[in-house]
This record gives sequence, C-alpha cells and structure tokens, in this order.
Amino acid sequence: MTERSSAEPEGTCVFCRIVRGELTPEVVAFRDSQTAVFPSRHQQPRNRGHMLVVPMQHVAHIYDVGADLAGPLMTTLARVAAAVKAVCSADGVSVRQNNEPHGGQDIFHLHFHVIPRFDGDAFNTGDGRFPFGAVEVPLEERIDQSRRVREALLQLR
Repeated sequence: MTERSSAEPEGTCVFCRIVRGELTPEVVAFRDSQTAVFPSRHQQPRNRGHMLVVPMQHVAHIYDVGADLAGPLMTTLARVAAAVKAVCSADGVSVRQNNEPHGGQDIFHLHFHVIPRFDGDAFNTGDGRFPFGAVEVPLEERIDQSRRVREALLQLR
C-alpha cells in the first residue's frame, strides 16, 4: 500500500474549523451528528451554487470511510444533490470526489463537490474548465447559497 498524504491535521484543517463553527459559521447550510454542508469558496462563474458535503469527523480520504459513516454521508450527499438541482434550477448535477494530490485533492479532509450543471456550461472543456476557471465567491453570496440550500433541504424531508 502506498503512503497517503494527510497534510492537515484535525486541529488546523480548514474544513474541521468550518464545521466546528470557528470559521464563517454562517456558511454552514446543514449539519447533523456525522455530516455538514457548505458552499465551495471557489466556484465556476457558470456553476454558482457549488456545495461541499463533508464528514464532521476528520477523515482525510475516501479510503478511510467506515461503514458507520458511509451511509449517513451518502444520504446527505443525495439530499444535497436534489436541493442544489432545485435551488439552482439546474439541468443536472455533477458529484466529484478527489483523493491525494495526484487525484486532484487539495484539502485533505474528505469532501464531495455537488455542482449544478447546465446545458452548454462548458464545465469540463476549454480554458475555463473546472478548476481553472474558478473564482472566489464573496462571503455574502456563499451565505445566501447556504440559506437557499438549507431552505430546500427542509422542504425535502
């Protein structure tokens, strides 16, 4: 087995700090005992509403997910995908998950990207394809995205 990188320990991990409420607590759209949801700080201009689904506990990679977390994580992921599609009036949704630097992972806390997709959005093509065309989304906009997804999740119960 190859050695995996987990560059950020739980105490300094930015995602751990967000779900614990230490950084921008107002961006958390959903939190239960095992999962949390918040908007990605960097989003494609044509795909605003890009949310992240993370475990509450620090888990670096998908290889480390146990059966006790897999079900709740997938349940939250499915609900958030439906909420993002509705809130963004999207034509579809892409779910992505990356592991290790060569797999495209840059934050070493397991996370799933839930991205609203639209006909002709060129998300995967051209010079502006993800992640090259991503821009930093202002905090106020991310707070609004969270509020809208939170409201949609309440309606999906």
